[in-house]
Amino acid sequence: MNIEFNITPLKLFNKIRNYEWGTRGRRAFIPDLLGIAQEDDKPYAELWMGTHPNAPSQIDISGKLIDLTELINKYPQEILGKSVIERFGIRLPFLFKVLSAGQVLSIQTHPNLNQAKRLHRKDPIHYPDQNHKPEIAIALDKLTALVGLLNPSELNNRLGLYPEVQDYIGITSSIIAHNNHAINSDLVRRFYAGIIQKAELKPQIYSKLIESINNNILKRKDQISEQERLFLELKQQYPSSDIGLIMVLFMNLVHLKTEQALFTSAGVPHAYISGNIIECMTNSDNVVRIGLTNKFKDIPTLLDILDYSANSVDILDPKSVCGVITYQTPVEEFYVVDVHLNNKDEKILYTNDKVQIGIVISGQIELIWNSDERLVIKRGNSILIPASINKYVLRSQNKAKVFIATVN
Repeated sequence: MNIEFNITPLKLFNKIRNYEWGTRGRRAFIPDLLGIAQEDDKPYAELWMGTHPNAPSQIDISGKLIDLTELINKYPQEILGKSVIERFGIRLPFLFKVLSAGQVLSIQTHPNLNQAKRLHRKDPIHYPDQNHKPEIAIALDKLTALVGLLNPSELNNRLGLYPEVQDYIGITSSIIAHNNHAINSDLVRRFYAGIIQKAELKPQIYSKLIESINNNILKRKDQISEQERLFLELKQQYPSSDIGLIMVLFMNLVHLKTEQALFTSAGVPHAYISGNIIECMTNSDNVVRIGLTNKFKDIPTLLDILDYSANSVDILDPKSVCGVITYQTPVEEFYVVDVHLNNKDEKILYTNDKVQIGIVISGQIELIWNSDERLVIKRGNSILIPASINKYVLRSQNKAKVFIATVN
């Protein structure tokens, strides 16, 4: 197809992913955001904005929808920017999403870059990308999540609650109470690797362990914790042989408020429980699942790539500067800004020769470039801003909120 493209911001037409854990009916956030009718029995889980081959965004060129990838291949420098091409080649380095969790997602982790390349060569069906997948999650309303493994002190406390687990793994709380850091770190690794391996090799014994913990928790009635309540709820949904059930009790449970964020690096186990978020990651869909899933699980790979260090959970709570919140990340591929506009407000922004993708979460704005060219963007609209548009203005007639992803 002959693609004629004037350097201009372009509205994106994006695909919705209908995974089972998405929100449904009146709770379905994504259809409400997009202003489309929802089917009551259909889950709406993710909206993808980018070029990933599983669900590439499209653009309208002369009345025909084409994949964004095709436009980038035709006009790489104009869209991506010279510095982006020099670092990443002719490809969009990030994937931008809206995610809406109505049920718990699988507990999962992601490989680093070298691991991803190796896994893709070995098993391209289950690992379709050669890319790593660090990601940031920003709460649009709230987010409840399981993130990271417990430190030795907290693991010691949890083991004290569940003597059945001490017997199963052969690691007691008194052993982990030892003051030697090296010994504690090794015991933490042994504990989590032991749970994963034994549950895989001895599912019948593991199922009995889960039933014993279940009965132990029920005996305490009103004294149970939020994680134990989650365990009891998930116990009704998943078989007792699912490793995720015990991981629920031995991971950090966190709650994010609106505009707080989490950055998750390679190897760190995590699972979103509920909430609506903006998510940005490298352009990858590589997932290594641990539990709470009926999908493919790769235990040898999981044991190899899991980050066994105590993952202290750092909740990002950046402050607004002149109406702009910046969510910086430690990776090259992406960071995210949250732009707030008041009534009859405007913000001047720059691409700095790097491609941007934005989505309007509330309100309506005008995007103005080249002094007088303009495009109206409504709630739920997403937009590609080519790198060659160096400077542009966001102007609002009422309160508006826009998230923009770009290259770091």
